[in-house]
Amino acid sequence: MDNFIKQMDEAMVQLCNYSDIVDEKRRDYGCGIVMSAREVHLLEAVHNHPDLNASELAEKVGLRKGTFSKMTHRLETSGLLTSYHNENNRKVVFYRLTELGERAYEGHYQFHERTSPMTYEYFHYYTEDEQRAILEFIEHYTNYLKEYLK
Repeated sequence: MDNFIKQMDEAMVQLCNYSDIVDEKRRDYGCGIVMSAREVHLLEAVHNHPDLNASELAEKVGLRKGTFSKMTHRLETSGLLTSYHNENNRKVVFYRLTELGERAYEGHYQFHERTSPMTYEYFHYYTEDEQRAILEFIEHYTNYLKEYLK
C-alpha cells in the first residue's frame, strides 16, 4: 500500500470517528426538541428532497432501513415530521416537515451560520474544478463504503 493510500485511509477513519462524536452531541435547533445531527440532517433531506420516498431518503442520507424507520418514528412522535402516501400507490411512504420541523430546519442553518462561517469561507478558496474533485472523491468513497457493507 503506497503512502498516499495510508494517509487517506487514516484521514477517512479520523473523519468517520469525529462524525460519530458529533452525532452523539444532541442539541436544540430552536424548536424546543433536542436531537442528534443525524436527525436534523434527516429533516434537511426531507426538506430538500420532497419528491423522495422513504426508501430513497434512507439511501440519500446513508441510513439502514431499520434505523431510518426508528428515526422517522421518533421525529413524527416529536411533531417534526409527518408521513403520507402517494395517491397512486398507497404502499409508498413520503414525508414532509411540520411547522415545528421547518423551525428546526431553519434553526439548523442558523446554527451553522453562527458556528461555521470560517469553514464555509475556506471552502470558497477551492476552484470549481477542485470543488468538483472533492465532491467526486466523497461520492466515490461513499460508494466504496456501500459496497463494503454488502
